[in-house]
Amino acid sequence: MHNDMHKEVVDSAYDVINKKGYTNWAVGLSGGYIAKTVVNDTRRILPISTCVRGMKGIKEDVFLSMPAAIGSTGVQRVIDLPLTEKETTKFLHSADTIWNLQKGVWDNI
Repeated sequence: MHNDMHKEVVDSAYDVINKKGYTNWAVGLSGGYIAKTVVNDTRRILPISTCVRGMKGIKEDVFLSMPAAIGSTGVQRVIDLPLTEKETTKFLHSADTIWNLQKGVWDNI
C-alpha cells in the first residue's frame, strides 16, 4: 500500500510539471511569505506543518499541515477546526499513517 502511495505521489509531481511547467516558484513564494509573516510579526493564519500532539486525542509528536497563527515566535496557535465525526476519523487516520512513517526518524535521533 505504502509503495503504491509513494509511486503515485512521485508520479504526480511529473504530471504537474508536464501540465504547468516549473513548480519551484510556488515553493519559493510560500517560503518568502512565511518568512515575511514571522519577521514582521503579522500574526497571519497560514497552513503550516506543525506538531498536532494533543489535538483530537493524538498522543504522538505527529506533524501535519494545519491552519495556524504565525508570528515572530513561530507558530503561536494552531487553529482547531470543528470536524464532523467522519472528518475526525479521517484526520486521526491521517495522523496515525504519518506517525507510522515518521516514528523511525525519532528512533534514530
